[in-house]
Amino acid sequence: MVILREMTDAEFPSYRALFIAEYALDLQHSRGYSVQKATDIATHAIDVSLTEGVNTAANSLWCILPEDDENTVIGYFWLVRNTDACWVCDFCLLPAWRGRGFGRVSLAKMEARIVEQQVSEIGLRVAVNNPAAKALYEKSGFQITGFNMIKTIP
Repeated sequence: MVILREMTDAEFPSYRALFIAEYALDLQHSRGYSVQKATDIATHAIDVSLTEGVNTAANSLWCILPEDDENTVIGYFWLVRNTDACWVCDFCLLPAWRGRGFGRVSLAKMEARIVEQQVSEIGLRVAVNNPAAKALYEKSGFQITGFNMIKTIP
C-alpha cells in the first residue's frame, strides 16, 4: 500500500514548509499563540534540529508514497535515533490521504524498517486536540506514558 524512501535534498524545502505550517497550527490551537509567534517557534524548531537538512546526523527523513504511484509524496516521517530507541518528531499524511488506512500501514512500515536497525522502542507525542491520531497510535500499539503539561505565567 505504501513505500517509504529517503527524502531528497530537493524535497526538503517542501517538507520544511509543511512542518512549519502544521506545527504552527498545533501551537496556535494547543497554546493559544498568535500566528506569528507560533510560526516563529515552529521555524526555529526545525532549523535548529535539522541544521544539515536531510543530512543531519542521527535524523532520518522519509517520504511516504503510494505503491502504485512512486512519484506522489503523500506524507512524511522525521525520526531521531538514540542508541536502541527512536523518537518520531513528525509523522504527517497529507489531508487527502487521511482516514483511508495509509496512516496505519505507514506506521507499520516505519516500525518494520527501524526494527531492522535494532531499535527496540519508538516514542512520539500526539496533540491533545488530535483524537484521530491518538486512536491510530493506540491501535498501532503505542501506550500513553505521561502527559505534557504547560502553565502560562503572566
